[in-house]
Amino acid sequence: MLRKLVLTAAIVAATAAGALAAGDHKGKNGGKVVESGHHHLELVAADGSLTLYVRDEADKPEDVAKAKASATVLADGKTEAVELQPAAGGVFNGKGSFKAAKGATVVITLTMPDHKPEQARFKLD
Repeated sequence: MLRKLVLTAAIVAATAAGALAAGDHKGKNGGKVVESGHHHLELVAADGSLTLYVRDEADKPEDVAKAKASATVLADGKTEAVELQPAAGGVFNGKGSFKAAKGATVVITLTMPDHKPEQARFKLD
């Protein structure tokens, strides 16, 4: 009985740790952070505006000058495509007519030079 309890507790702890590591969390710029491939992506969303911060596995800003990124915003029953423009410091910016309301979903597609495209999904709070 005790052995079964210990095994169950170990499985629950391992599952919870994996879920926390893979889940999103608050970033340095106040947005949500999601791990995607070899990058940490932080999304800051406001009505009509998206800012995407791209950091490497060592938490350093990536050079995104030659990278491409786009977003699909699903909000208020509407879908809007937003092109993200690279800026200095590992940042992309994009504008649209969407509302960054609680429950909206933003799907980011990021293509870094010499890498396969990566996708990340953000659910807005």
